[in-house]
Amino acid sequence: MTNPEVTNWGRWGEDDELGTLNLITPERILSAVRLVKKGRTYNLSVPLDKGGPQFPSFHKTWQVTYLTNRQSPGEYNVADDVVMMETHSGTHMDSLGHVWRDGKMWNGKSSTNVTSFGVNWAGIHNVSALVTRGVMLDMPRFKRVEHLKLGEIIRAQDMEACAKAQGVDIRPGDVLLVRTGWYKVFQDDLDLWSQGEPGPDASCTSWLKEKEIVAIGADNAAVEALVYRNVTSLSPRLHITALRDLGVYLLENLNLEQLARDEVYEFLFMAAPLCLTKATGAPVSPLAIV
Repeated sequence: MTNPEVTNWGRWGEDDELGTLNLITPERILSAVRLVKKGRTYNLSVPLDKGGPQFPSFHKTWQVTYLTNRQSPGEYNVADDVVMMETHSGTHMDSLGHVWRDGKMWNGKSSTNVTSFGVNWAGIHNVSALVTRGVMLDMPRFKRVEHLKLGEIIRAQDMEACAKAQGVDIRPGDVLLVRTGWYKVFQDDLDLWSQGEPGPDASCTSWLKEKEIVAIGADNAAVEALVYRNVTSLSPRLHITALRDLGVYLLENLNLEQLARDEVYEFLFMAAPLCLTKATGAPVSPLAIV
């Protein structure tokens, strides 16, 4: 069962399906908009194709283009695409209904709400948009390494220290993005990337609640620290404590390299997942604007 001391169940009412989206108020949106000074936009998406980063056990994205080829003078032609993919492919956002434990989903609802016809509780279609302040923590730069190690855990105190070193604070209603260097590992060492990843773990749950984070994202396949060969269904998981217990969203497979290159640590964050009805997650194209 969920730990009553580290949960947001009932905080916004027993029928709430939005979780920490409730923390994004008009005042916080307006405050985030005022961060834009240069008019520069960073797209944080990775390529969505069979060669892009996708969780190793998932089927790869499949795409085919079909077209007309009329040769008569004056006739127009058209091309279109068919795409088959996991909703959790490439850069994507997990819905609060993505995971459960002990038969309970976000806000204590029964897991019988999940069937092969979709998620009837806290599906991704409930998320209209994320527009708020964003903070990026560049952990490899902070630790003076190219990338973190396989399975390396980023603890709450590490994130606090990194934020202090970067001269930023973490505020209620923020989207927190954590760079581990793992997207560069995907590009340079696919064998290492396929074994797992560094990242936060469930030990930071209380801290996420205290900080009132709306969403946490990373440049890896699952946000949290994992060594795939060691994971079991009973392993403590940030997926459970963030999504199910706190209503904190996860953003996965981000490209944070340009932000790191330009040392951009605070920005207006904007993202809207595809409105896939009753889906457990959806592709998203996050933007950081400064």
